[in-house]
Amino acid sequence: MMENYLRKELRGFSPYHAPEKPYEVKVDANENPFPHPPEVVGFLQRWMEDKDHLTRYPDTDCSDLRREIAEWYDVDMEEVICGVGSDQLIDAILRVFLEPGDKVLFPDPSFSLYGIGTLLNHGKGIPYGLEEDFSYDLEKLSSLCEEEKPKLVFLCTPNNPTGNVIPPDDISRFLGRVSMPVVVDEAYVEFAGESMASRLGRHPNMIVLRTFSKAYGLAGLRCGYGLASRELISYINLSKPPYNLSAFSQAAAIAVLRNRDFYERQMALLAKERERLAEVLSGFPQVQKIYPSQANFLLFRMADPGLVEALAAKGILVRGYGTQGRLGNCVRVTIGTVEENNLLTAVLKERWNG
Repeated sequence: MMENYLRKELRGFSPYHAPEKPYEVKVDANENPFPHPPEVVGFLQRWMEDKDHLTRYPDTDCSDLRREIAEWYDVDMEEVICGVGSDQLIDAILRVFLEPGDKVLFPDPSFSLYGIGTLLNHGKGIPYGLEEDFSYDLEKLSSLCEEEKPKLVFLCTPNNPTGNVIPPDDISRFLGRVSMPVVVDEAYVEFAGESMASRLGRHPNMIVLRTFSKAYGLAGLRCGYGLASRELISYINLSKPPYNLSAFSQAAAIAVLRNRDFYERQMALLAKERERLAEVLSGFPQVQKIYPSQANFLLFRMADPGLVEALAAKGILVRGYGTQGRLGNCVRVTIGTVEENNLLTAVLKERWNG
């Protein structure tokens, strides 16, 4: 059997998988629901007219995109790296730092690829439980670092799927207490406020990960980036594949960055809708708790184990977490347009109020 040749720790392993389903309202993957502005669409249409943009390999260094990002954050180009979503950068970081058996600390509950990537890169993943309200206790995490001596530590702020943030000053204090590289995943920080990127020069052991998939509506193009010291970026580059980011993805990300004001207005609308949706959900007795969120989604706990399937039958996709574990009976809902949110709440009223 070919399974005999498979790595032992991967036998029975289930990879990350998000199956495609038909939908009328898709609020299960934390994507931006709005169209792009004419300036971005027009730029990309003109870009497509140059045959070399498609027939030639992309810039393997993503020089123009890295320059745009560096100017945005007022950092050096050599402190920026681009990847196929932040997922590829997570893998690149793990690949370049981990030796077999090295420990990695990551939050629980949080983004599942921290643990999956650690396993695939021969590391030993050690999930550290968040508090009852899903907040981080960085004092406790500092003690755990002293005890376990991990090679890497992951933080996620705002945390996915809970939506809570870690105050930047708390992160800075934590970074000052530990010596190993700390990855600060900020996939949703545009909805939350201050980014740790503004403190890059103060923390030589910090790697900040960002993405264009959420606030900037490029999930279909898979474009992410990392910010860190020149030294750390040079190490991550050791494991970054050549020509990793398509020329189209690079061009789209540049166009988006040059129209940031448009997307910031979208973010403000989503934040307003998040608060409105939370208020509506709080009026249903079936909703037991809504967790405070500073991202483009809400996590709530409810007393209706069949809800996810019932919504899918109506063409509304949300993210469910089953009935077991710390997220048991929880549902995560991406903030959609006003119309999408109204349709969701109308279906909930029909199901719960009759």
